[in-house]
Parts: sequence; C-alpha cells; structure tokens
Amino acid sequence: MKTHWALIVGLALTSAMAASAQDFAVRPKARAAHSREVSRRVLDFGKVEANYPFSLKSDYPSVVESALGHVTLMRIAYPRQDLRKIQEQLYDLASQGATQSIRHKAFTAMQVFANPSAFKGAIVDRQSSGDGLLENLAAQLVP
Repeated sequence: MKTHWALIVGLALTSAMAASAQDFAVRPKARAAHSREVSRRVLDFGKVEANYPFSLKSDYPSVVESALGHVTLMRIAYPRQDLRKIQEQLYDLASQGATQSIRHKAFTAMQVFANPSAFKGAIVDRQSSGDGLLENLAAQLVP
C-alpha cells in the first residue's frame, strides 16, 4: 500500500514538473533577446572587478585558467568597460603564473585586452562560456 502511494505521489510530482517545464519552453523568448543596454545592466561589473581578482589569485590552476577565459570573453564582449584591475593581474600571471599553461593563457588574454575588437569574430556563434576560448585565440595569434 505504501508503495502505491509513493508511486502516485511520484507520478503527480513528475507530471507537475513536466507541465511547468513545457510552459517554460513555450514562453516567448523575448527575455533572451534583450538589447545590449539591458544585458549590461544585468552584468554587474562592480562584482566582476571584486570577484575575479580572487579567482585569478587562486591556488588551483583550473580556477585561474577558467577565470582567464571568462575575463577574456568579457573584454571582447564589452571592449569599453574599464577592467584595469584585472588587466594588471594579467601582467603578473603572464610572468609569474604557477604553471606554463597559466602564463601562456595570461599572455593571450593580455593580447586580447590590448585590442579586443580584433578578436570580436572569435566569440561569434559561441556559447557564453570562456572555456576553450583562450586556446582558440592563441591559435589565431600564431602566424
């Protein structure tokens, strides 16, 4: 008897979740098509400048590499945004990074920070993730 009730409750929850997921999928995608001005208001650059320096100083190389990819992506997407604190950290990482990979990625990020408009095409048709971005950009830098 308990098994039947558990099954009934499980099916009820599953159907309710499926119905809400279907409603979510059917909703107009107008929210996703915000203008650039709206998306800039959503991305809080004060928090970016406060949080990413901690990630770039992490003891874990994977955290540093991921942060490098994300700040590089932000720089390409928002070339006029003042990310001076992060840019200063790139110089330190390029010369004193914990691993060769971090130093290489920091150097590549420095190139992007110097001229973000030259790399605008690298983010076309990409997801909003910075993962793998630096490897693609480094390949573009090699003649």
